[in-house]
Amino acid sequence: MSNSRFIPFVAGICLSLMAAGTTFAASFKVGDRVFIPLYSENLLDDGYADGIIQRINADGTVNIKLSDVVNGEDKTMYGTCSPSGASEQIMTAPTARAKEVVNDVPTDKILPWTIGQFQYVERENLSTTLQRWLGSGMAITPNSLDIADRRARELDLPRLRVVIAIAKLQVESTGGNGFPVPASRALHGAAKMLDDVAALVQSHPNAVSDAAAILAKTAPPHSKDLLVEAIVHIAQLTQKQLAQLASDYPDPMKVEGYTPAQLIAIYAGYYRMMTANDTQPYENAKVAYFSDKVAQAILSGHWPKW
Repeated sequence: MSNSRFIPFVAGICLSLMAAGTTFAASFKVGDRVFIPLYSENLLDDGYADGIIQRINADGTVNIKLSDVVNGEDKTMYGTCSPSGASEQIMTAPTARAKEVVNDVPTDKILPWTIGQFQYVERENLSTTLQRWLGSGMAITPNSLDIADRRARELDLPRLRVVIAIAKLQVESTGGNGFPVPASRALHGAAKMLDDVAALVQSHPNAVSDAAAILAKTAPPHSKDLLVEAIVHIAQLTQKQLAQLASDYPDPMKVEGYTPAQLIAIYAGYYRMMTANDTQPYENAKVAYFSDKVAQAILSGHWPKW
C-alpha cells in the first residue's frame, strides 16, 4: 500500500491524540505493536487498525505491517470489546487487509497498542451509554451519565458532552433513575427540561435545523451526528408522552396533576428547543406564534396538533 493510499485511510480522525506523536515518537522501535485510530464523530462508526512497525524512516515516519483493520461499518455496538472491567480488551477477527504494509506513516497518527486499545474501549463504552439512552433509555441513570461525561471530557469530545448533558437533563426530569415512568409522571419536569435543552442547543443551530428536517420527514430518519439524534429523540419522546396524556385525558382542561398553564409551558419549551431558543424560525415561525396557537387550543378544550 502506498502512502497516497494511506492518507484517506486515516482521514477524518476527530479525536485529539493528546500530543501522542511528540510523547511517544522517541519510544517507537521496530517490532512495536501500534494502534491507528480511525475515529468518527458518530462513535458507533469508530474503526481502527493495528500492526507492527517494520521500519523507522529517516524522516521519522514509520512503515507498518497491518495485523488487522476494523471499519466502523464492519462492527456492531458490542462486537469489538469484552465487558470485563479493568481487563477489557478489543476483540478482533482477521480482515482482508491484514498483512498489508503502509509506508511513511506519521507517528502523530499512531499510538502504542495498549494506550490506543484503552482509548478505543473507552469510546465504545461511551457509545454504548448513548445508544442505550437513544433507544429504550433503560438502565441509564444520572450516575451513568456522569461517568459518560467524564469519559467524553478525558477523550476531548466537547460536542458529545453536550449530548450527554441533554441526556442527563431528560433522565433527571422524569425521576425515573433508569426505569420507564408513565407520561403522567414523566412530563412534570418536562417544561424546565425543554427550556434547559433549548439553551444548550442555541449555539448549535445547524444541529437543530437537521433535527427539524428529520422530524418533518424531509431528511433520512437518522443522522451520523449524535447531537442531531439527541434533539430528535427529545422531540419524539415529548410528542409521544403528550399523546399518551391526551389519550388518557381527552380534555386538556381536565388533566389530573396538570394545569392548563403547565401544559402550555411544556409545548412552549418544545418550540424553544426547535427554534434553538427562539434564535431561528421553526416551520417559518417563532415561539410566540406556536405558544399562542397552543394556548388557544388548550383553553378551548382541544389538544394542540403538531
